[in-house]
Amino acid sequence: MNSANMSQQLETAEYLATLVAEHAHGRVPRELRRRQVLAVATELFIDRGFLSASMDEIARRVGVSKPVVYELVGSKEALFHEVVQAEIARLGERVEAAVNAEPDPTEKLRAGTLAFFRFISERRAAWRSLMAMPEASMTSEMAGARRVHARLVASLLMRSAAESGIDADPIVIDAVAHAINGASEALALWWHAHPELSAEALAEIATQLVAPGLLAFSNPGRTG
Repeated sequence: MNSANMSQQLETAEYLATLVAEHAHGRVPRELRRRQVLAVATELFIDRGFLSASMDEIARRVGVSKPVVYELVGSKEALFHEVVQAEIARLGERVEAAVNAEPDPTEKLRAGTLAFFRFISERRAAWRSLMAMPEASMTSEMAGARRVHARLVASLLMRSAAESGIDADPIVIDAVAHAINGASEALALWWHAHPELSAEALAEIATQLVAPGLLAFSNPGRTG
């Protein structure tokens, strides 16, 4: 799936079923059927986890044969990869838009972390099932998703530095991006046990934790 498709508005399986119903049997456009498979698979992975979700059940819910599902999206592993990448793309777009709306480095950090936690709040079940999945078979998939998000954060930091006339060290920026990611993700996982806190409260904690170091690395007079 290309980035344009991954970044589209989240579509529910129920909504896509209504679009499919508008077409005669056997005449459903391939791309629409593919979007339906992805939506159904997303909901099933969230409900049951990767290991318990089956391609048979996905095919049954979509109303096609299992070979059709394989032909549209490939293996179960490939399908899960696409579902995770779509989730990461939506999160990345939300964070990037929030960061780009603020001129000050600390406010960029606050806005980005707030966007992150608000997204997690809206997609709490998905985040818990997809991004915090314990199955060892999915460890590399999760690591890959985290690398994608870290690269996004690093690119935003590099752009911010350039706009401020700072000659930033890419290695340092990469380290800072991973630190921000790690702190935010750890807080998000901790949040499951403490839902009484708001997204705003979590964003403030993350900002207070990370901002001093971020500002130090942003100092153009800093020597390495």
